[in-house]
Amino acid sequence: MLAVPLVLALPVGVLVGMVGVGGLLLPAALAGPGGLDPHQAAATSSWAFLFTGVVAAVVLARAGRLPWRTAGPLALGAAPGAALGAGVGGAVPGAVLVLLLAAVTLGSGLHDLVGRGRRPAGRSLPVPVVVGIGAAVGLGSALTGTGGPVLLVPVLLLLGVDLVETIALGQLVQLPIVSFAVAGYWPQGYVDVRLGTLLGLLAGAGAVVGLLLVRRVPAGDLRRATSVLLVLTGTYLAVSATF
Repeated sequence: MLAVPLVLALPVGVLVGMVGVGGLLLPAALAGPGGLDPHQAAATSSWAFLFTGVVAAVVLARAGRLPWRTAGPLALGAAPGAALGAGVGGAVPGAVLVLLLAAVTLGSGLHDLVGRGRRPAGRSLPVPVVVGIGAAVGLGSALTGTGGPVLLVPVLLLLGVDLVETIALGQLVQLPIVSFAVAGYWPQGYVDVRLGTLLGLLAGAGAVVGLLLVRRVPAGDLRRATSVLLVLTGTYLAVSATF
């Protein structure tokens, strides 16, 4: 069944680069029937998202699209949150991790489908709030292996942060989150470096395409389609973990 995440890695990278919510699909595929242990899935997908994080940081920096003022406090909170998540992740039963991933998947998809059109205008958030958001996103992302953007994007949009800035922050927050997540999972032996590197190279290539397309292709329809896919994936994970 590991052929499924290999096939998905490239389009996942495209979605991560364009809208930031595609990262849920990779750990979900890795933890599916016949795949990796949920802890291994989270750790290995975290390793893979190192590649998309580096790609996003380089491309956005070259384009002058990184909101550094918000990115610093966000990373300050995300790093220790990710370290904590990876540290406690090994003690969490695999079925619980699958259910948590299902809940995050469903929540992200439903938020984008139901909450669209009811967001306040773009605004800046106080630094302590940004640090707290970073810590929560780091913790949840490390536990589920989702990289960061998929949890951060809905939260920032719900709080009224500008869409373009939100997507850029989602790309940038990957690096501290997955770096500290991998550092936490590594001593536990959960990181499959060979598989994670192959997935990361494919997803990184896809992220380049997504970042180049984000200003040329209307993202609204793509986000709606992605949200539907996330809802279906979350439902499948919840059912598979329950029965």
